[in-house]
Amino acid sequence: MGRSPVFWGITGLTGAIIGVTFAVGLPFLVSFIIDQQLRLTPGTIMYKFWETSPVPMYIRFYLYNVTNSEDVLRDNTTKPIVQEIGPFTYTEVHERVNVTRLDHNYTIQFQQKRYWQYVEEMSNGSLDDPITTLNVPLLSAAYTIRFSPPFIKTGFNAFVKATNTEVFITKTVDELLFAGYSDPLLDFAQLIPPGYLDIPQGYDKFGWFYGRNGSEKFDGTFNIFTGVDDISKLDVMDMWNYNSKTEYYESYCGYVNGSFGEGWPPRRERTSISMYSSDLCRSVTLDYTKDVSKSGVTFYRFAGTKNMFASAEENPDNWCFCSGGVCNPSGVTNSSTCRFGAPAFVSFPHYFLADPFFQEQVEGLNPQIDLHEFHVDLEPRTSVPLQVAARFQINILLQSIKGIKIVENVREVYMPVIWFGVSADLSDHLLGLIHFTLIGPYIGSFCFFLLFGGCMVLVAKSGIKYAKMNRKQPKTEATAEQDKSEHNDTESIERENDQIQ
Repeated sequence: MGRSPVFWGITGLTGAIIGVTFAVGLPFLVSFIIDQQLRLTPGTIMYKFWETSPVPMYIRFYLYNVTNSEDVLRDNTTKPIVQEIGPFTYTEVHERVNVTRLDHNYTIQFQQKRYWQYVEEMSNGSLDDPITTLNVPLLSAAYTIRFSPPFIKTGFNAFVKATNTEVFITKTVDELLFAGYSDPLLDFAQLIPPGYLDIPQGYDKFGWFYGRNGSEKFDGTFNIFTGVDDISKLDVMDMWNYNSKTEYYESYCGYVNGSFGEGWPPRRERTSISMYSSDLCRSVTLDYTKDVSKSGVTFYRFAGTKNMFASAEENPDNWCFCSGGVCNPSGVTNSSTCRFGAPAFVSFPHYFLADPFFQEQVEGLNPQIDLHEFHVDLEPRTSVPLQVAARFQINILLQSIKGIKIVENVREVYMPVIWFGVSADLSDHLLGLIHFTLIGPYIGSFCFFLLFGGCMVLVAKSGIKYAKMNRKQPKTEATAEQDKSEHNDTESIERENDQIQ
């Protein structure tokens, strides 16, 4: 025996209510679940990825070999000629250590170890290749005492002469990167009591990454928000080295702003993102430049633009990055206060986007956007990066300093010595998961809307069938008796009328 129209009508109405409820509510439910999984709390997907990144990272080093160093010293009108050597590629792995959850302000405190391992097959050259470059310990010492009394400079001159120290040195790639090399100035610095020189104890060799492999102290101590109380603060820096403001730059330029550089809050707009760089001891801002699409997913590209290292004349907000009141042309930032007083200036590789003033000081540079732009591609809903290309160049200022004989007559040059790029690319597997996470709720909503439509059709058909059944329903006994009574009444009235007549 079939079901009645009433049953199917009620069933269809129930299904329609369920369908429209899930069709409307599913995207909100999935969005809520995503936000829950993005929070930095144990057990979430984000916390697992924060502990161990599922995306392999690489760092590629390029060193500048000065091919005419003797001519530069002999004639101060000669431009240095540099030759880019590399890349020398290393894997980069981050390990979070000394992790402490601070529930009172929803932050997490940690240090990190970074490990690098050489990848020969992805490199161009040998770690034993010789590189002629500036003597950074010498120039750092000279820069530090440039305003010192004459007797200090006289003693420095005697030390330099006695140790046969030169402006240019030739070392292997390995020595310049991780192995380090001994230097008489650093040896002497170890004999001086702490506090007299801006050089940390134990810094017995020089190398750009010497002592950093596996160090938990070099990057400092981070405090970042977990997003538990406010998802818009996820991964944003609260403090660095237990302070929300550093002493490296004046005013607001010294504040610790932005994310910690490996994650950003979700729901990005086409505006800008900020991050704090412990290598630069400052925050930097990346501006939105364009949309990037891959496998049906749209990402926002945020890149370093001219504004990042603009001079105070071009961007007045950058006035407080002028170290010691001296402002440089656009394209570099003075990092000397962050790097133990060394005359170090950071730019984009090959002076990309910098004032021509810097590019014209040396020969051999060729800035290109594809090779030298700093950019991060973020999926706007989740802020998951498709690609990270963090590229910086370190430049050392070679300048004439009165009273220091070895550099008294040199040509002033912001000499590029090394640039490096950290890269991380999202795997196709993770990209597929992101794609499904984004479109899955809408596919589900569409299916539930179809369910709603189908159920409403069922309700309509059930109603029509019920109405037709009512019109065709036979008369009941009560109705028949009523009709018979009405007929008898009619006959009685007719007989009475005949009698009257």
